Amino acid sequence: MPESRSADSVRLAALQARVDTLYNEYTFPVLATIRAGEDPAAVALEERLLEAAQAVRIRVRRYILPASVSRADLELLIREINADFLLSALFLVEPIPSALDPAALAELILPGKRIAAPGEQADPLTLLNRVADAAERSAR
Repeated sequence: MPESRSADSVRLAALQARVDTLYNEYTFPVLATIRAGEDPAAVALEERLLEAAQAVRIRVRRYILPASVSRADLELLIREINADFLLSALFLVEPIPSALDPAALAELILPGKRIAAPGEQADPLTLLNRVADAAERSAR
């Protein structure tokens, strides 16, 4: 277990240095998260992601929707986030309500803003590195 914490500390420090460099270049990584409902696993994942983002100064704009959100409303929100140049990346927090198709929703996210495939089990530091990647791409 200590080796894992040490590896995570190294990864966290590397990400922090990367984000600091982006800030020095006036590039500010901002992650948008969308969570539909209060599924305990989704809430826990989002909280871990927010904690790690705060540690490295990646800004997060959260969209928390009711589990009863319509597919049309969720699609509209994804399109609005896609169009917002201030948002570097978008993450659909899973699991989402079964009435919504995560794969179809993920297809709506612009490839440059998508940081995870549906069902992907990436850890927060991997996801946040992808946010930094997206910020770098959008700054070019």
